[in-house]
Amino acid sequence: MKKSLEIVLVTADKDTATATRSAVEPLAENATVNLCRDISELRTRLSHAAGGGTLVAIVDIDQEPRRLLFELSKLTTASPQMRCVVVSNEFNEDLVLQAMQVGARHFLRKSSIGGELAVVLGSLLAQETEATGRLGRIVSVFSCGGGCGATTVAVNLAHELHAGASKSTLVIDLDEHYGSVAQHLGVSGKYGIAHILGRKGTIDRHLIETSVVRAANGVDVLLSPAAATADVGQPLRYENLPRVLDACRESHDIVVVDAPRVPKQAMADLAAVSQAAVVVFQLMVRDVAFAKSIIAFLGEHKMDRDRIVPLANRVKRHGPMLRLEDSRRAIGTQSLYCLRNQWRKAVKSMNHGQPLGVSARFSGLRRDYRRVAAQLKRWTCNGD
Repeated sequence: MKKSLEIVLVTADKDTATATRSAVEPLAENATVNLCRDISELRTRLSHAAGGGTLVAIVDIDQEPRRLLFELSKLTTASPQMRCVVVSNEFNEDLVLQAMQVGARHFLRKSSIGGELAVVLGSLLAQETEATGRLGRIVSVFSCGGGCGATTVAVNLAHELHAGASKSTLVIDLDEHYGSVAQHLGVSGKYGIAHILGRKGTIDRHLIETSVVRAANGVDVLLSPAAATADVGQPLRYENLPRVLDACRESHDIVVVDAPRVPKQAMADLAAVSQAAVVVFQLMVRDVAFAKSIIAFLGEHKMDRDRIVPLANRVKRHGPMLRLEDSRRAIGTQSLYCLRNQWRKAVKSMNHGQPLGVSARFSGLRRDYRRVAAQLKRWTCNGD
């Protein structure tokens, strides 16, 4: 490990200080431990910090947990370079949640310092040492109407992008009403995107990495508040969306955003940072009109129109739907992609909580997804 690790221990408890110094002995070549008696002394030390290494504050909150966490929240906001580990004899869900909300990366019982602290610190140091020269690419998936299948598209494209390029892939579920990504991938968890968007303190890659849940196919998910048990009823604070997206690009190679019902400002923010956008619709007059409107809006907000994929879903060979060529002309794009209507395959996939690449690998519908993903890979995996 090449980076130095400066540890600042905030405690008045001699036993905690002794246990901490013993725990960091395996990191002795890279770590220094300094003691502060209280938060105000830590604030002074931070104001004189020279930088150049990883700074970790280990904060004992046993004396006055609520007050100390409040004071800590102001420090984590003012000093985003600091990584914070909270230690306490008390350990319950409310206290852990509050510690996360003020910016703590880990919460340890004092009794586990000897066995776990060195591992936690080693992980923080390793993460800081990783190459961070490139940022991940964002693919936003927009819906032209309820029930057009945008979430199914987002989940399956994420799987194809992850499987085909061995890239770390994240799906963000911005549907606060249904949270269908969780059902599509068979995952569950306590915290999700509402927890991240609602933060007042630091939002960085470490927060993203500790908040995602991983599906069986290796794709990570930031759950909707409709699916995250601790986030139920929390609103999505879209004013923080640009900060969250920046952190997601640092933590993952590919970020797929399922954005079915987002406000216009959020859509504009997504347009500004996305390397590609997929607009999902069905071959109906209403959906085609919405697709034209969304594509025009994205183009007005810094989105390269050549990287917008109009995607007609559930296309039938025969029936009352509009023709593909007529729809393409009405939307005003050079190309139009389509997904065939293999309803049984799609339902089987959803019922099993798996993408089509797992549940129906050789289906025609899966081949359609692979064709769309191949185009997206040119923009997200092979550079500009």
